[in-house]
Amino acid sequence: MSERSITQLLQDLKTDAQALAQEETALAKAEVKEGATNLGIGAGLAIVALFLLFLSSFMALFAGAAGFHEGLGWPWWASFLIVFGILVVIAVVLVLVALPLFKKGNPTPGRAIDGAKTGIDLLKRAVKNATA
Repeated sequence: MSERSITQLLQDLKTDAQALAQEETALAKAEVKEGATNLGIGAGLAIVALFLLFLSSFMALFAGAAGFHEGLGWPWWASFLIVFGILVVIAVVLVLVALPLFKKGNPTPGRAIDGAKTGIDLLKRAVKNATA
């Protein structure tokens, strides 16, 4: 079995380091994409919740209040207050659905960073052992 020279070992180390860097870059891109997707979905849900709350405050407010006023004989102020409470509950539910998506949507590529640090440590050890 032939021994490889230090030059060949360093060349192999360089090739391996480049391959490792490419793999870590691909992992980082995948992690960022996943986190950004979750943030996008969460933001979309939050925007829809706000838009529905805005529209509902005009459409449902008057129709619902008129229904409570006419159907139950309640005063107008009580009818409007009940409709407002219903709209707030719907908005809160939508926001509660969006919050976990925001929390999961961290675009920082943590696994890729940890892998890169490990790779750098391995490279340092390999260079140190090759020169020793």
